[in-house]
Amino acid sequence: MSFNYAREKRMFDREWEQLHKEYVAAGMSEAAIAQMKAFDWGWFCSRRVYSDHTQSLPEESPYDEEGRSTLFRKFAALSVAFEQGQASDRYAWVETIEDEELYRQLRTLSAADLELITLIAMEGYRQSDVARMWGCSQVAVHKRMKKIKKILRSG
Repeated sequence: MSFNYAREKRMFDREWEQLHKEYVAAGMSEAAIAQMKAFDWGWFCSRRVYSDHTQSLPEESPYDEEGRSTLFRKFAALSVAFEQGQASDRYAWVETIEDEELYRQLRTLSAADLELITLIAMEGYRQSDVARMWGCSQVAVHKRMKKIKKILRSG
């Protein structure tokens, strides 16, 4: 649920009208009342910032029952099982793709793009994990994944 600024501000103003009357009736000076209102206004603003920058965690686990990232569902065509004796090359999984068009498109990707797909789809890393490993932002990894998806779809 987001912070409804207009509604909350109206409530703040109404509450402060009442408080101002009470403080004046109690004999407080206008300067002291202004300081109290400034303090409450700061708290009001910090609540808004907190509300704008937090979100609830998803109910579901980001991992399937086998402990792999749920991204495996997104890259189902890339999910392969290696048999004993297959090449141990890091990108050997590309050779096992049966879809000729997908295989051709994967072969056009750069080594960095193949590494990114390998880390996320084959090894189950999250974008934030890859960003930490590569020393970049999660947004940069996300944008690169979008570029790769666009290349794979356009082929």
